[in-house]
Amino acid sequence: MNRIVLFFFVILTLNSCKKEQSKESQISPEEAKLIAKDAYIYAYPMLMGYKSLYYTTIDKTSPGYRSGFNEITHDRRPADNTRKDVVSMNADTPYSLFAFDLRAEPMVFSVPKIKDRYYVFQFIDLFTHNFAYVGTRETGNDAGDYLFVGPNWKGKIPEGKFKKVFHVESQLVTGIGRTQLFGTNDLPNIIEIQNKYKITPLSKFIGTNAPKTVTSIDWLPISEPNDFSNINFIKYFNIYLNLVQPFNKEDLAELKKFEKIGVNPGAKFDSTQFSNEIITAINEGVNEGIAAIKDKASKIGQQKNGWNMMDPFGNREFYKGNRLLRAAAVMVGIYGNDKAEAFYPVAYVDSNNNTLNGKIGKYKIHFSKEQVPPAKYFWSITMYDKSADGVGGYLIKNPINRFLINSTTKGLQYDKDGGLTVYIQNEKPVNETLSNWLPAPAEDFYLMIRIYGPKETAMNNTWSPPSIEKVK
Repeated sequence: MNRIVLFFFVILTLNSCKKEQSKESQISPEEAKLIAKDAYIYAYPMLMGYKSLYYTTIDKTSPGYRSGFNEITHDRRPADNTRKDVVSMNADTPYSLFAFDLRAEPMVFSVPKIKDRYYVFQFIDLFTHNFAYVGTRETGNDAGDYLFVGPNWKGKIPEGKFKKVFHVESQLVTGIGRTQLFGTNDLPNIIEIQNKYKITPLSKFIGTNAPKTVTSIDWLPISEPNDFSNINFIKYFNIYLNLVQPFNKEDLAELKKFEKIGVNPGAKFDSTQFSNEIITAINEGVNEGIAAIKDKASKIGQQKNGWNMMDPFGNREFYKGNRLLRAAAVMVGIYGNDKAEAFYPVAYVDSNNNTLNGKIGKYKIHFSKEQVPPAKYFWSITMYDKSADGVGGYLIKNPINRFLINSTTKGLQYDKDGGLTVYIQNEKPVNETLSNWLPAPAEDFYLMIRIYGPKETAMNNTWSPPSIEKVK
């Protein structure tokens, strides 16, 4: 009897060893490297979204923490240099921010009637697709209730209750609101509007019993930021993949391929299942993925007069399977709007193709009357450093607390022909150009134009901004 038990024990042990070795034997270092590069490019937007959501919604010790799920919070003033939530942050409009957890039931988002100002709420899934909009352009300025339904919900949707019903690919959703501000004296009006934005569970909205609570998500703490740029990215990737099932058929072949390096929805990733040779190959693939994303981000749009005419944000249909474009868009500015909502030309160089740097140069941009950004609602030019990753960065501290110039900036001086010159330099001007001064850091920087509600000339690419000229 003991011999029989020993025999079966040996067989089970050998089978276990074969299973442990099977993944290793199915992949060569060359293949592991190629798969890791593709997997990282696919995963990068999700990884950056994980970081953003973790710090704003999960980690209560984070300086950027806002609230738990299904709670809306508001900025009571525009962003400034202290904000490091995301790169290339908008400083035009105080943000409203929230995250839906749709696993238990759908959520209702309600807005009041908003008079005489632009507003928008942008809804982003875990892939960073802009899958829905509520606001002036898309749904108008009347009051309304909007329903958001997760991928696995099977309940009945009440008829006649909602202006729109949105079906979402992921169980978690990021919502970002922007409400137009007409100067600091307008802040009380903004706050009054913000207080009327509401989130309500469907059961409470229609007066039925609340569903059973769902288990908490097994969030992995971000203790080692470098884990997002090596083999350990798979740990975080697997958590989010568990929240986007059933998978879109467009992604099935890719995700199946990624399984060879340990990518599996909800699975605990353990790099020790691979040899050092395979781990090295995967890390090399990750590095190649990062390099490819950076390269794409640096030339993400058509070049005109030194400006990248960026149009990299949209829904799943917009990307048409272009994972590199989706990743580069996130690197340049995660959670950017569709072009129809806001157009984002960005400049890293002057008219001579030299990197913009406030330590070695003074610059100006002259817009003729015809070149002033063609916006239905308003436009802005915002200054950023590159401190995040060498490509994207944050608003910059300066002596006059001016982070942008926009079409509602008080005291802005236009010339007699309706043109506008913006002066960009580190030192404070001593003459009349102060009113049109956009302070620059004594280091590399980049500029981003935002056109809210771009007119047809911007949409069809017949308009472009003028070159940034270095002042001699």
